[in-house]
Amino acid sequence: MSSPALKSRNAAATRSAILTAATQLFAARGYAATGMQEIATLAGVARATPSYFFGSKELLWQAVMELQGQRVAGIVPAALAGFESPPTQEALRDALLESVLNFHGQHPEALRLIQWAELQGSSLLQQLPAHTGAVQSALTMLQRMRPGLSSRDAAHWALSLLGACYAHLSYGQTFGLPLGLDPEAPTFMEERRAHLRTVLLALLP
Repeated sequence: MSSPALKSRNAAATRSAILTAATQLFAARGYAATGMQEIATLAGVARATPSYFFGSKELLWQAVMELQGQRVAGIVPAALAGFESPPTQEALRDALLESVLNFHGQHPEALRLIQWAELQGSSLLQQLPAHTGAVQSALTMLQRMRPGLSSRDAAHWALSLLGACYAHLSYGQTFGLPLGLDPEAPTFMEERRAHLRTVLLALLP
């Protein structure tokens, strides 16, 4: 007979496999085009298992997005982690830029999931504590870099800066290539980092 500890480990592994499979499929196809059977098949479990662990496709989607929100919430702390003393404005800008770019290099599914949520008109992200926390940490960072910036202005800056930092991921193929910018080229990210530093320096002096 299996011990309670073994059952717990197996349950945790199964839940993780389902979340991983759902993340992959939701990121590739979006919520509407992904079925629970496909998630179960990719996770290597029975058809009913995802529903057993998460209750419904909607709740599984919510779990996936909450996990992504927790990861996104780590961007600002990662930017601050390397400093033993208060950083200069320039160092803070560079660290934040690197943290954002590194995160989406390591977790490309995060932006795709957010884009699917936007395209499908999902208001779920606004209800998730981790996502809300990530947004608030971004606003706090902006107000730290621009003392006296109102919350409203900080919100607009955050939206604009996110658009700039994610442009090559969102529009690299559709607009980048016609402009002569190949996101897959070996030198592209070095050029992009230099450009974004210039943008941040101009917008957040």
